[in-house]
Amino acid sequence: MARRISRRRRKLLERVGAGPRGRLRQALRPAMALAEWLLEAAFVASMVFALDYATVLHALRGRAEADLLQRLLGLLVLVGGLTTLGLVYLARFQQRLVSTRGQVLVFGACCLACVAAAKGLLALDAQVAAPSRSLVYLTPLSAFTILFAVVYGQREAVSAGIILAMLVGLAVYISRLREGAAAGGAAASAEPLAVVAVLMSGALVAALASRTIRKRLKLLKVGLIVGLLQAGLLLSVHLLRGRLRFDQPPPIEVLWGLLNGVGVGAIMTTLLPLIELALNVATDIRLLELTDQDQPLLRSLVTLAPSTDNHSRRVARLAEAAADAIGANSLLALVGAYYHDIGKMTKPEYYIENQMGGENPHDALRPSMSSLIIASHVKDGVELATEAKLPRPVVDIIEQHHGTSAIEFFYDRYLQQTGDKAVLDASFFRYPGPKPATKEAAIVMIADVVEAASRSLSEPVPSRIEALVKRITAAKLLDGQLEDSLLTLSEVRLIEQSLFRVLCSMYHARIDYPTPRPERIGARPRRPSR
Repeated sequence: MARRISRRRRKLLERVGAGPRGRLRQALRPAMALAEWLLEAAFVASMVFALDYATVLHALRGRAEADLLQRLLGLLVLVGGLTTLGLVYLARFQQRLVSTRGQVLVFGACCLACVAAAKGLLALDAQVAAPSRSLVYLTPLSAFTILFAVVYGQREAVSAGIILAMLVGLAVYISRLREGAAAGGAAASAEPLAVVAVLMSGALVAALASRTIRKRLKLLKVGLIVGLLQAGLLLSVHLLRGRLRFDQPPPIEVLWGLLNGVGVGAIMTTLLPLIELALNVATDIRLLELTDQDQPLLRSLVTLAPSTDNHSRRVARLAEAAADAIGANSLLALVGAYYHDIGKMTKPEYYIENQMGGENPHDALRPSMSSLIIASHVKDGVELATEAKLPRPVVDIIEQHHGTSAIEFFYDRYLQQTGDKAVLDASFFRYPGPKPATKEAAIVMIADVVEAASRSLSEPVPSRIEALVKRITAAKLLDGQLEDSLLTLSEVRLIEQSLFRVLCSMYHARIDYPTPRPERIGARPRRPSR
């Protein structure tokens, strides 16, 4: 028995990262991540190098071998260095883009797709016999920026847009070198600096305009804004070059810039549902759909565990306000709170809020068995959410909203029954975890406990509510439940203040209304009869 419990404890410690293997894994994580980033950089650099190797070799076939090797080496160092620098920057300052292997591959695939699109347009441009060849301005760089803004966030989209614009500019520069070598020093079809300026500006505007997209049609508006901006910038470029004549139609580049933005908006409006499904991400549009009370899981929760549903709604109100207070994703916190206890639907009668004063089935169980049943609602909730294909961030909140907190009620009952001869380890009476890894999950954890504890206050006056909120928050901090959530102490303080304000509004005082008595209310005087 003791050996089995010890093994269970080791598994729990390894899961929360407190065991020897967990500490070793955490110590080696930076080195493994760096190796992964360097491999990714080498992969991207080699792909870009392979795209241009044959054409550059063909263009320089008449040059000396030393000149050829020098140019190829410079190209490899330039591409590999810029790509490595960009990935290291992302790993240091934008970890959401490259925090997992899948995200690294997605970002690398987006970079390759964007560069491949630019290379294809440049190749097509070279086949067009026209005075001005500028199809490269149709590169859908803003589409990738909108994708990053919707999936990851605004800051990540800005960083990705800058890196992608630099890669496209590098592709244009390489094309210019190739054309110059083939034509004996002739100018390229599009200036790299102008391409970078126009496409980067469009990408940055797309990222800023995509901050909150809660209607799919807004993507069309974002695309139109990007198109108008790019068209205006291209007009400015021609003004600077002195090539713009007001007695003639605008240059074709202006049309390409406008069509680029409008086309990006239309494409993203069509592809966004597929992206949500393929990447399993929590976009604002998807989260708004999940707040609909006609969702199957929410309907089942109302039917099978109505008191749990009422508790979840109150937690959602608290979590949304707290997330707003610190600038977190309030919509994700709201949806996570709605669904955080859906696992209680499998055994609703074992949770106090659903017993309605009836028989408590825990009275016939050992504390250890009761603890297992209570903790099982987390695993059951994750299974239900996975079957319903909820976005991964929502599933993470369901899995992490208790962290590795202690199930204190049944642990205290166990100690009372065994006295000083306790056999089971205290970790047996803890939730399996993991601890909250995001600010939204930590907010739902605190709001969940605060809402449940506030119901036990006999007199919910502001002073008692404030003391309750501070006591619960301090307990979570001391227990180490918030150490992986990236919350700062100042943000924890703001969360406390927000929870206090919302709870006070929930328990606001009312006057005692007198019992209505008809005899005390004078009857309306009747009009004299004629």
